Amino acid sequence: MIKTFVIAEAGINHNGKLSIAKKLVNKAKQVGANAIKFQIYIAQDLATKKAKKVSYQKKNDKNKNMLEMLKKNKLLFNDFKKLKKHCDSKKIEFISSAFDEKSLKFLKSLKPNYYKIPSGEITNYPIIKLISKFNKKILLSTGMSNFNEIEKTINLMNKFGISKKKIILLQCNSSYPTNIYNANLNVLKTFKKEFNVKVGYSDHTEDLNAPAIAVALGAEYIEKHFTLNKSMKGPDHFFSLTPSEFRKMIINIRKTEKILGS
Repeated sequence: MIKTFVIAEAGINHNGKLSIAKKLVNKAKQVGANAIKFQIYIAQDLATKKAKKVSYQKKNDKNKNMLEMLKKNKLLFNDFKKLKKHCDSKKIEFISSAFDEKSLKFLKSLKPNYYKIPSGEITNYPIIKLISKFNKKILLSTGMSNFNEIEKTINLMNKFGISKKKIILLQCNSSYPTNIYNANLNVLKTFKKEFNVKVGYSDHTEDLNAPAIAVALGAEYIEKHFTLNKSMKGPDHFFSLTPSEFRKMIINIRKTEKILGS
């Protein structure tokens, strides 16, 4: 029986506070997640003052532009050093996306076992090249990308030394939240056939059943947004799962594994 690897996507739901980030780690471990994921970035290298927030971000965030929002919700490199140690002490896997080369090189110093390439960076080939040289497992999210882009990125990873055994291709829809009619989980079977890699699902629906369905279709990794409270201020809280909801999702996944058998 394959045991699904479940990732609590904390992202920036710590609101820029290490104390909240540590609480997210504690709750993720408590409800049964295998890993918790964050985002490391340098705000001014990721957005300008002219970058506008997208519609879902405006719903629960009062910052006037993308740059202000990113600055308010970031943790410092030193915070992540403490957070990685906290994850190690709680025996939960620490994972992060990094959106620029400086952040990525810092992330490498934390010695994670996985690197996450978010949907928006699948064609960021300098980042792809650098991550590939680390020779670790890579979670590759596919929101907004087409098959040609996915194929090119996988081929680049192979060229720079990453075997297909270390690539996990995640089906993802980059709308927040995603309507269930756009989840398109059947593509998981196509991914496995076309690219010969492990597959998973980075879920942005508000549905608790979609991840279990993905497991039934061959997903070995599940990622879902995670918050302490949906009413907290910040762009991603409202569509994230609370600890009790996340626990229900994991129970559904574990039941599905038993039903599928060996």
